[in-house]
Amino acid sequence: MKKAISNSTAFERKALAALVCAAIAGHANAAVEFETPAGWKFSTDGWIILQAHKQNGDTKDTTGFRITSGTTPSLIAFNVAAPAVDGVTLSSRVGLYINAQSGQGNFRNAGNVGNTGAQALDPREIWGKAAASWGEVIFGKAYSIYQGEAVLADASVLAGGLTGYDNVNTSNALAATFNAGYLYTNFNAGVRYNSPQSEPLTVSVGIYDPSEIRNVFIGSGADQTTSPRVEAGVYFKPHLGDAKVKLYADATYQRAQDCKTASGAPCASDHVTTSGVSAGTTVDLGAFNFHLSGFSAKGLGSLLMQDLDALDADGRERKSRGLFTQLVYHPTPALSLRYSYGRTTIDDTAATPGHVARSNIVGAYYAVNQYLTTYGELANSRFSRNPVFNTRTDTNYATVGARFMW
Repeated sequence: MKKAISNSTAFERKALAALVCAAIAGHANAAVEFETPAGWKFSTDGWIILQAHKQNGDTKDTTGFRITSGTTPSLIAFNVAAPAVDGVTLSSRVGLYINAQSGQGNFRNAGNVGNTGAQALDPREIWGKAAASWGEVIFGKAYSIYQGEAVLADASVLAGGLTGYDNVNTSNALAATFNAGYLYTNFNAGVRYNSPQSEPLTVSVGIYDPSEIRNVFIGSGADQTTSPRVEAGVYFKPHLGDAKVKLYADATYQRAQDCKTASGAPCASDHVTTSGVSAGTTVDLGAFNFHLSGFSAKGLGSLLMQDLDALDADGRERKSRGLFTQLVYHPTPALSLRYSYGRTTIDDTAATPGHVARSNIVGAYYAVNQYLTTYGELANSRFSRNPVFNTRTDTNYATVGARFMW
């Protein structure tokens, strides 16, 4: 029995890492696979996530109870791989994401009423890949490079986490630890190259469909894009005996123009430039896993990159920075215990005040078998000035949930 639990947990860890990597780097893990005599392969994988979470905040807008998807909505994905031709393997993936809180229901929850985004399939992944000894090229819609490693490391990415800016009635799933510690760059159309993964030192570079650069809270924004967003990363996995260590650094750069303030007047500058760098490490040593990362950015905002509070009221790029650290301990093969801390600072400008956000999360994750995981998390999130509510907020979370993965 002990051996069976150990094997199932190893399977789950491998599947979890591979499936999150699929979202981030364009790699698919085939869970249910069929192959034709000609060598074509078809597979499907995915997960179902549902959780209940109670928020107790110091405002009514940050206090409530929801039953929703986790940080990442439920997923069903389909993969097709062609036989190799001249040493090149072509494959593709379509990933359809679904929020559990879709449909009509409680009028208090915007995610249940009148929100078509929460009621539809979300095709976050639709890409093709050409792989050979020289590496791989991924083209289509997939997760971008910048700060992807922090997302992969966060134990809440397929579990609980925090609602965006602690808004209990957000129309989406929870938002991992994006409130504090790192930024979420999202799934995006583009072309990405990954060097051969068998080498200790690897690189990735991509060009992506650019985003508007804006502040949705105060109305300023630059919406004309004349060049792509560029992202790149470098990753190093040294050979250190039983320890598994990964060091990385990545960066992003983009421009937009025709910047206007909320009144329609020209911004301080017609052109807006955004940039960011991040770096970190992940270490696996026996029963312990440790992650530490940090970022510094200009014009990227404090949660969803470029989309929420990237600019001030005059249209100037806001500076932000963050730190995220997490320790995971496996006291038994089936049980994982986690603590994480995140902090994000977005600076004041002459036109718009900034804020400091902090998050603390403790969690327990139990693999019932190789397919089913249950979890519970307790968390606290604090904003010196929450940009949604324009006031200080202090919010406690309690979450219980389950994940079926195939």
